[in-house]
Amino acid sequence: MSFDKTTHTLVGKSIPQPDSLDKAVGRTLFSDDVRFSGMLWGLALRSPFANARIRRLDVSKARRLAGVRTVLTAKDIPGINRRGNMPGNRDDQPVLMEDRIRAVGDPIALVAADSIEIAEEAISAIKVDYEQFQPVEDPVASLAPDAPLVDEEGNMISELGYDRGDTEKGFAMAAVIVDETYRTQFAEHAYLEPEAGVAWLDAGGVIRIRCGTQWVENFRHIARILGVSHNRVRLESPLVGGGFGGKIFMTIEPLLALLAKATGRPVRMALTREESILSSTKRHPYIMRYKLGADAKGRLIALDADLVADVGAYSDASPIIAWYSIGFLAGPYRCENVTVHSRFALTNNPSGTAMRGVGSAQITFALEGAMESLAEKLGMDPFELRRRNYPSKGESLSTGQPLKNAVFLSETWEAADKALDKALSRNKAEIRNLNQKLLRARGHTSNMTGYGRRHGHLSQAQVSMQLDGSAVVSVGVADIGSGQRLGCQQVAAEILGLPMDKVTLNTSDSQLNPIAGMTAGSRTFLNAAGPVLRAAEPIAKALKKAAAGLLEARTEDIILADGKAFVMGSPSVTVPHAQLVAAAAAAGASLTNLGTLRIEEDLYPGEETAHNAGWLDYTFGGMAAEVAVDPQTGQTTILGLGISHDVGTSVNPQIVIGQCEGGVAQGMGLALTEDCCVKNGKTEAHDFSTYLIPTSLDMPPIEVSILESGEGEGPFGARGIGEPPHNITPSAIANAVSRAIGVRVTSLPITPEKVLVALRTGQWPL
Repeated sequence: MSFDKTTHTLVGKSIPQPDSLDKAVGRTLFSDDVRFSGMLWGLALRSPFANARIRRLDVSKARRLAGVRTVLTAKDIPGINRRGNMPGNRDDQPVLMEDRIRAVGDPIALVAADSIEIAEEAISAIKVDYEQFQPVEDPVASLAPDAPLVDEEGNMISELGYDRGDTEKGFAMAAVIVDETYRTQFAEHAYLEPEAGVAWLDAGGVIRIRCGTQWVENFRHIARILGVSHNRVRLESPLVGGGFGGKIFMTIEPLLALLAKATGRPVRMALTREESILSSTKRHPYIMRYKLGADAKGRLIALDADLVADVGAYSDASPIIAWYSIGFLAGPYRCENVTVHSRFALTNNPSGTAMRGVGSAQITFALEGAMESLAEKLGMDPFELRRRNYPSKGESLSTGQPLKNAVFLSETWEAADKALDKALSRNKAEIRNLNQKLLRARGHTSNMTGYGRRHGHLSQAQVSMQLDGSAVVSVGVADIGSGQRLGCQQVAAEILGLPMDKVTLNTSDSQLNPIAGMTAGSRTFLNAAGPVLRAAEPIAKALKKAAAGLLEARTEDIILADGKAFVMGSPSVTVPHAQLVAAAAAAGASLTNLGTLRIEEDLYPGEETAHNAGWLDYTFGGMAAEVAVDPQTGQTTILGLGISHDVGTSVNPQIVIGQCEGGVAQGMGLALTEDCCVKNGKTEAHDFSTYLIPTSLDMPPIEVSILESGEGEGPFGARGIGEPPHNITPSAIANAVSRAIGVRVTSLPITPEKVLVALRTGQWPL
């Protein structure tokens, strides 16, 4: 059912984030800004090798240094020396290495000292003798029967797939077949705030950690490492200076906790940019082979997708990414004959984890490239080919999962193309002055991104009315800069009929806030604001009942808005919220309420053969890009970008546009410049002079076209929008470059060197 936002006062309003100015001028306190009296400085000794064995570890000299308060190794961990993982996944990563090194940056020992200088001296004093081995670098070779084992349980973390129809028969009937292989690179999350935090013991003996994280529920893993009960660990997250998936699982939290417990003193750790990049998780590189077959009319009749992913040294979130990826591999297209196969393999490279898009960005790049090649072989307009294969609401994805809400694929493609025209109109002078020898072209693409777990979820929030008519909201969501707190505040204010400044939000404390799950997967507005809405609704009902008595009207005719109640059609006679609270409390109404969002297991026909893959719902979109490629230098210049997604309901358009623009910027980096350049298991591009993220000077004109079907699973019919704009950008740019140079782009990033090779040889280099 579509949502009508005209009946609401705050839904659809671009309310600014209250912390925007403080962030812009540097007043916001992040984890790195926290200081304590008597604080110690913590450092970790990390392995410089990707595959080695520790023959001898000697920390005696470091322990004797004046000002060193503790030196810890794996033997000193009081609980279980494992970082923990999602239920059902391998628990394969030690907190501190015992004997085997599997990745560059693996922590071996910890130091806490009176100053950073003493801590650095102590780290230098630790002696380690390594026995080095050749690292396993190729995920395909890692799966060979005779490959060296990265993990004792085997190198295959996940092997998934499904079949629908008869792909062999489908290809036999096809008029045109495309068979192409695509590759993507290791990508760094590149959050501007490196890992930093403090830990201390409070007066009650509780270990408290204040550290930027996307998931305060990690306190349970920390308790297991410390060998204490869950109630003895409290994890708090201040505002986070970017996460993008890299701060879902723990970074330095267990290291801080171990040092604080061992010393009984506050301990601070803050990674340098180089240490952060060398030791942190990355976006998985994918190798994707797509074989597509279509009949002469452009009907897609066979699709065979094979995916091999480089997991890196530890399983981390890879089994989850693998599970979600198979649901994306066939894309937003109708096809009766589908074969999907994926393998996720361990190597000694940096560990892969969730990164904005959960595998969708890589898959969209490959599938949309193959669809472009199919259109070229058919001699058909790319949009017309896709239009003939787009599913509609009520149809099913190739997995068998039905699409219950609006599917705006044609609509967003056309809106994106018009948005590009508008973006280019802001760049007329520069475009007029372009060298006529440049190769120019447009590229288009469609995408779908999932949001919300469809296989069971529970999150909660608490709303409390105060006696003066204001409200306090408590929810465990972490704010990573994309408006999570403002979204919850706006929902509470809308339901309760309060001005925004009369709603206060408490978040991101594992002991004080109801748990709302990780801030990830474009699902936070659903998971966090959903229970806020459910908590506020009974309170609003009680306030309306009290107002009905005071105004001598029917409850259903009462409107709550701007901190007062009035009868519909008679806004001149009002009762303030403070009076409503008093009346409701006198009548025995509960004005503190716990709201629960429960998503039950949602099975679909054939789910058992598709590994129950899929999301609660999907956000659909389109993008258009125009580029100019210099045939002399190979340099690609983006002239303009137009993007459109159906967001269901745009609860706060300013945040939606901000997410679109930010996602596009990050997607540009994945498309053109970002590459960890991993060699011998080590990230060679380990600072921002070599790992090149787009800056404000690189941004072309971008036009965002928001479509609203009103059909989504979030509050007021909203859909997730944090990831879709990022996922679609690399494919649109790649398709534009492919058209400009006449060679299909099959690997990222699109560097000048690759472009020149393609222009010279007619083939895109690996």
